Amino acid sequence: MNNDIYSLIDSANEQLKRLELADVTIKTYQQRTFSQVIRRYEKEGDYQYRQEIMDELLSEAEEQFSDGLISRKTRNWRRRGIKILQEVHENGHFQWKICNASFSSQISHVFEDTVLEFTQSLSISEKYRKETLSIITRFCLFLLDRNILGFQEVSLEDLRDFLAKMHEARPKSMDKVVTSLKKLFCFLECTGRATDNYWIILSAPRSRDHSVKPAIPQAEILTVINEIDREKSPGKRDFAVLSLAATTGLRAGDIASLKLTDIFWKEQEIRLSQGKTGHRLVLPLQSSVRDSLADYILNERPASTCDGVFLRKFAPYTPFRDGVSIACIFRRYLKKADIQHYLNDGKTFHGIRRSLGTTMVSKGIPVTTVSQILGHQDIRATRQYVSMDVDGLRKCALSMKTIRGGV
Repeated sequence: MNNDIYSLIDSANEQLKRLELADVTIKTYQQRTFSQVIRRYEKEGDYQYRQEIMDELLSEAEEQFSDGLISRKTRNWRRRGIKILQEVHENGHFQWKICNASFSSQISHVFEDTVLEFTQSLSISEKYRKETLSIITRFCLFLLDRNILGFQEVSLEDLRDFLAKMHEARPKSMDKVVTSLKKLFCFLECTGRATDNYWIILSAPRSRDHSVKPAIPQAEILTVINEIDREKSPGKRDFAVLSLAATTGLRAGDIASLKLTDIFWKEQEIRLSQGKTGHRLVLPLQSSVRDSLADYILNERPASTCDGVFLRKFAPYTPFRDGVSIACIFRRYLKKADIQHYLNDGKTFHGIRRSLGTTMVSKGIPVTTVSQILGHQDIRATRQYVSMDVDGLRKCALSMKTIRGGV
């Protein structure tokens, strides 16, 4: 096979078409991955496949995702697309590994009714329901490969081997895998479909490495917000977005999907369902932020039948697709304020959320209250904000005076 990058991409596209994927899926691979690859090779002036370029592209995608420059979905598209090109280069073809609808239908005659009832019983967002279904589908296919035709036939060895296999494919997603399986076996026991208490085993504590992520200082947040010119569009919108983030700690995705009906003006509250967890969250709305929202909606927001609060500046006036666009607003003013940003320095849109949590903890607000405001379902998720309260931790430090003869 010709190893120039254009031929490899043409071959990948042909194979994607033979899989009978939707045209929009193939187009997305072209836009989010293959076009990026072509631009890099054109920049290098070398059109023969080079592994070091592909490795650089993978590394850049991870860095851009960490910095909030691209969404998780875009990162995953780009990573899959590059892996496809690598396989085509090495083998002349690639193996499709995604559980699509036709792939999942292979379990219909054995597991489908149980899996459908299980997923419908979950009180989680649609996004996490799909992720859970994907994991359980993989588990069912794994069982079928072993000629296991019922959940009651699953042994501890089967469960262990599946977890080991998933760890090879998704090492950073094992929490989701274990949680999904735990919920499945709890459901199976409660409905009498299986008698082994595997969910208890899956509930055992697991050792994790937790890193404390930095947050952007409050002073720099104010500096960024002060760079916004509210006299020029979309200044009122951007001011409302960043003011809302700084005072509520809302995630970028939740701000992007905020609806007009989520704002309760008289009560001075915002009530919404969190995109990450699907749980309802009620937050107080400071009067100054309420006024900035009203200023944008009444004086700058384009006329639209859409119920999204924040709309794009240019026609068609639609809401932002996801939180990445919201993060881009922050980055634009961070650059305008001439604040240097480096990888993992906390100066990202999500760093505003961490900054709010840290500030509340340092002012003596109970961690349980901070957890409720940030919409955490488990107080353990809030502990990182305690760790970042350096002044508070300094008060807990033991004296060193008695060491080696000190008094």
